[in-house]
Amino acid sequence: MPAPVGADAVAVSTAAGVTVRTVGGAQPRGAPPPCPACGAVHPPPPAVAGPPPGADVWRIGLDGAGDALGPVASLLDIRERERAARIRDRLSADRYVLTHGAVRTILGSYLRIAGCTVHWSAGRHGKPAFDGPLSHWQWSLSRSAEHALLAVCLSAPVGVDIERVDEQTPAVALAARFLPLDEAASVAAQETPHAARVAYHRLLSRKEACVKASGGRLLDGLRLNVLTPGTVHGTGALAGRRWQLRDLSAPPGFVATLAVLDDEVRGLRLFDWGRRAPGPEPGNFRPPAPSSAAGQTPRSLPFEFQRSPAEPWPRGECSR
Repeated sequence: MPAPVGADAVAVSTAAGVTVRTVGGAQPRGAPPPCPACGAVHPPPPAVAGPPPGADVWRIGLDGAGDALGPVASLLDIRERERAARIRDRLSADRYVLTHGAVRTILGSYLRIAGCTVHWSAGRHGKPAFDGPLSHWQWSLSRSAEHALLAVCLSAPVGVDIERVDEQTPAVALAARFLPLDEAASVAAQETPHAARVAYHRLLSRKEACVKASGGRLLDGLRLNVLTPGTVHGTGALAGRRWQLRDLSAPPGFVATLAVLDDEVRGLRLFDWGRRAPGPEPGNFRPPAPSSAAGQTPRSLPFEFQRSPAEPWPRGECSR
């Protein structure tokens, strides 16, 4: 596979169809020039190795931005800036800005346009979509606390989700109330309360990824049977739809899932987005380390999911 333009190193390892790419970002001399579209100085875009052959998943770190926040904020459109201004908590506002700025730099790199010129619409339940000639580009965003995930796909609509295993969740009771009988029985059969919570949140993450791919809401997807990853067939309000589910690597205490609507996940690439403030040698890409041996599971991506304790069960996050 050819190296991305501007990359100084590429290492590829594959395990179970997953490719983890280690890419040294371009290192131009001097500060980036002003954007020809808006005149602002943006962070340099990541080095993207061409269109996704299947699905690409990007991990986006949202804390420790420092001086990079201003250049990233310059990428946002007026609606995003107004929404950020309405967020009272400064840390939450900064994370929102970084999420959308990162999404714009990544998508702009795929589309070969400036990130500030990327525009999309949102469906009834928040699923993002491009209009016109770019409509075949499909993507899904999930963010929480100091991390976000962006999934990009060309072959079919895609959904990505992360869940934190909440140790206060009454997993057995909630599974009995909201999930199909076989899923509820699977949660109840776990040997420990913690294992039951992991099983419950894993099922919720799979359902959430499915409804994100189809542009629905979690309430409609609670009755989907997702006891095992692979092919899932829709029921109820989602009857006639089909998804391909894949569990993503996650650190202890978290679960994550990718879903593709009506198609197989033919290849999965994992990337890590990084940003620094413009300077003498701005860096633009800090990737995950590849696994050390063939057949070994790649390094887990450090996701996190945060939820209000008042919620009776995990609320579906809009893909935005």
